[in-house]
Formats: sequence, C-alpha cells, structure tokens
Amino acid sequence: MSRKTLAGKRIAITGGAHGVGRETALAFLAEGADIAIGDADAGAVRAIADQLTRIHGGTAVGLLLDVTDSVRFASFLACAERKLGGLDVLVNAADVMPAGPFLAESETETDRQIDVNLRAVITGTRLAAERFVRQGYGQIVNIGTAGGVPAALGVAVYSATKHGVVGLGAALDQEFAAHGVTVSTVAAGSIADAEAVADTVVACVARGLGGLITVPRARRFRPATFREALLRLLGRDPVPSGVR
Repeated sequence: MSRKTLAGKRIAITGGAHGVGRETALAFLAEGADIAIGDADAGAVRAIADQLTRIHGGTAVGLLLDVTDSVRFASFLACAERKLGGLDVLVNAADVMPAGPFLAESETETDRQIDVNLRAVITGTRLAAERFVRQGYGQIVNIGTAGGVPAALGVAVYSATKHGVVGLGAALDQEFAAHGVTVSTVAAGSIADAEAVADTVVACVARGLGGLITVPRARRFRPATFREALLRLLGRDPVPSGVR
C-alpha cells in the first residue's frame, strides 16, 4: 500500500518486539495508524517504540505485557486505550515455537505453547471483544501462521495450537458480526516471511476482512520497502526474522 490508508486507526499489538509482531507494527505505522505494542521483553519493546516515534514521527507506545496473565493483559489494553485515545483493533501476534520431535518435547514446552499460542489468544480476544461489543465496532486479528491450516513436521503441538486459533476465529467472526465486531485469522503456509504476514494483517484491517485469510506466497525479488529502510535506520536486520 502506498497511501496512508489507516490514519486515525488505534491498534494494539501483542508480541510487538520481535518477528511478526514487530513487522506488523512497522506496517501499520507506514499506513498512518497509531500503535501500542506489548511484549514480555520490556527493554526491547520500549526501545523499539521510542525509536519508531523518533524516526517515523507517528505514535508508537511500548508496554510491558505477559499475555499468559489475564489481569496484565487487561491492563495492557486499558493502558493502550488510554494512551491512544481509544482502541479500534487488537492484533494477537505473540507466539512461541520450539521445534523438534514430539516425543522429545517436554511438558513445560508443551504447556508454554498452549498458554501463549492458544490460551492467550482466547484471553485477548475475549478482553478486546468485550470492549468492542460495548462500543459497537472493532476488529480482532489473530495470527494462525505456519501449521494453522496444514500440519508441519517437527512442530506438532504448535500446529495444534494454530488449528485452535483458526477454529476460534471461524466461530467468533460469525458470533460477533451482529455487534459490529470483525474477527480475522491470518494464516501463512510459511513462517519465514514475517513481512508478508504483516502486509496481510494490514490489508485485513484496511478492508475490514473477517474470517480466514491466507497469506500470499512471497515474491522472490521485490524492491526495498519502507519497513526495510526503517529497520536499517534502527540498526536491525531487514531480513524477516520469523515468528517469536
């Protein structure tokens, strides 16, 4: 998108210091939206928000967030709403993905994936939907990246959590439609291109698309984007870093 199509939109993003969350924050800023990014990495999320504000000139707020704690998740949304002057969109992008054989995965690793990739998405969706139903509008975008539709070798539990996210979105997009609330699930066939996922998230919000949206295959060759230039200014590698 070349024009700032989302000026005035107020968007909260979880997992905003890394991977898809960070790319999504950059994509929304490029389209003129105001953003609040939450992440468990307090230093990184605040530093990124400060850098984006100085360099880009838009509104970017960095907030500490533990998505597995419902009380802290509620506080994050309340703070984002207060600092942005309202809230129109929540993007649940926080994600963990240990890879390896299923039988080698510990119960702790399994529980962590379920807590972050599925339970936290349910929590965030519920908290945001309560706000959006009251105000009569809003959009929730959940990231059902690689493994959300096809299963993937070596990430069985991760794939299971993403199937859960897809099912949640399919049911809730229908349930909340009458209240003016849209639920979108962005699903990619690969986790390698975080930028393509971010672009699809932005397109969902710009067009008000609900339901399951598949990320298009990335082009092999493409010109440098605004976000790549901005990442270089931030001293970061513009190559997509995947989901974290």
